[in-house]
Amino acid sequence: MLDKKNSITHVVSPVSTLFVFFLTMALIFFPTFVVAEEWIYVIRSGDNLWSFTQKHLVSMKYLEGVQRLNSIQNPYFIPPGTQLRVPIAWTKLLGQAYAEVIAVQGVAKLRRKGQEDVLLQPGMQLMVDDEIYTYHDAFLTMEFSDKTHLRMQANTHLRLINMQILGNYGLIDTFIDLQQGRIENSVPKNFKSDTRFRIRTPSAVSSVRGTDFRVGVVETTLTSTNEVLAGSVEVDGKNKTVKVPAKYGTVTLLGKSPQLPVKLLFPPDLSKTKNYYQSLPLEIQVDPISIAKAYRVQIASDREFKKLLSELTTNQLPFRVSDLPDGDYWLRARGIDQAWIEGMDAVIPISLNARPEIPFIISPIPDGVMDSENHQFKWTIQTGVSHYEVMVSNRDDFASLNYYNPEFKGNKLILPERLNPGQYFWRIMAVSSEEGAGPISDTMGFRVLHPAPLLENTKFDEDTMAFAWRVPAEGQSFHFQFARDANFNDVIHDEVTIASHAVIKKPEKGTYYLRIKTIASDGFQEPWGVPQAIEVPRGISYWFMLLMLLPLLVLL
Repeated sequence: MLDKKNSITHVVSPVSTLFVFFLTMALIFFPTFVVAEEWIYVIRSGDNLWSFTQKHLVSMKYLEGVQRLNSIQNPYFIPPGTQLRVPIAWTKLLGQAYAEVIAVQGVAKLRRKGQEDVLLQPGMQLMVDDEIYTYHDAFLTMEFSDKTHLRMQANTHLRLINMQILGNYGLIDTFIDLQQGRIENSVPKNFKSDTRFRIRTPSAVSSVRGTDFRVGVVETTLTSTNEVLAGSVEVDGKNKTVKVPAKYGTVTLLGKSPQLPVKLLFPPDLSKTKNYYQSLPLEIQVDPISIAKAYRVQIASDREFKKLLSELTTNQLPFRVSDLPDGDYWLRARGIDQAWIEGMDAVIPISLNARPEIPFIISPIPDGVMDSENHQFKWTIQTGVSHYEVMVSNRDDFASLNYYNPEFKGNKLILPERLNPGQYFWRIMAVSSEEGAGPISDTMGFRVLHPAPLLENTKFDEDTMAFAWRVPAEGQSFHFQFARDANFNDVIHDEVTIASHAVIKKPEKGTYYLRIKTIASDGFQEPWGVPQAIEVPRGISYWFMLLMLLPLLVLL
């Protein structure tokens, strides 16, 4: 029985040895040629070169090649954690891997050779040579056999070039051709199999292992961008490979080598950004990044952003999101530098409760008035609303309530009890059986007017006439006008007074008009009362009175 030490030389023939020798030399002297075509295997406890070759490689004849390529002195003991470089061509092809659609938002289509395009849905499997398209406002997330997640953004087109299981489930090899748009990728670090994940664009090839990164293609120039959030990525273009570490990015122009990595922009400051919204469009305030030329904002239903719902790119702040169902979400934002490299993400949870919408108010309008007799509140009718919650208070914080009804039905409310004159506030909220309580309206102020001052007495004498009305409340005053016409274009007496009367010079005989309005203690001027008409009689002269009394004097 041969021992393992001697069996190595017996397994490998002279021809095989020569073949392996020349291939090994090629790997050593032309490493850039095979960077994308090798498997980096990390030795685990219990591994040795013999067991590794038997388990994962096509033939035992490659054992010596692996040993030479990696300068292994003892093939029977290799320290755990050692990295082995293994040419992909030497590994077993166990079978084809697959990808599965796990989330779709909007319109995304699958194009498969020999078949008509179909709309993609969660649960559908994707195969080698499939082409995937996302359209405007559409997003798709797919999961590969090694649990890698790829998120396609809007207006993106890619093709699945290769998905293979190599070795004895030792390596999942994935190759993607990104022709247009942007993708975000999360490659697992601790999956049971190793991962070899590559993305080709018109200008570069990105090779990754155990990392989070983004790849984009600028449509007009076919320039590619790479941004690494965790781990590292090797970007190859024009016979040059650039290693991009975490929190760095690079740009590769068409036909050029990748540029040196640059540091990603810091995440935007979202510390002052609201977490709760009650209306659409969402206005998302973000402190600007001085050197950013634009921003990208995304909203998803999950913390990992596998289920992306909304996305926009803009150079304007604040961000505005026009449509989104009510619910709880995650928001993330990033800056974009002058080279279109996108920066680090800032992430916060947000909630939206905009439905049922607040009804349009008919009366009283905000800062409107209400007369002292008829306290009516009215708003528009809304379909799907079961009832309304209405609050009225003389305090803007609603600490005490003059009226409260949590289940008012209809759209016209008349208060059962009259309110005293003064300043009040009210708000309303719609409730539906499907969506529950909607957002509460802004606090709307209104004022209950004092009864318009009415003339209680009018006195005439030879030269003056006096008018009297109710006594003012504390702090009140009155504005009194006396005019020759009902439109008060020709005012002959205008007075503001804290008294309950006015005395004016008696005009000539004729019809005149007067009106009064109350000025509240806070300066609020209530509407004019109804104009009142008054007839001024002809005055009785002194000489006429003497003539009338002369017969009586003669008799005396």
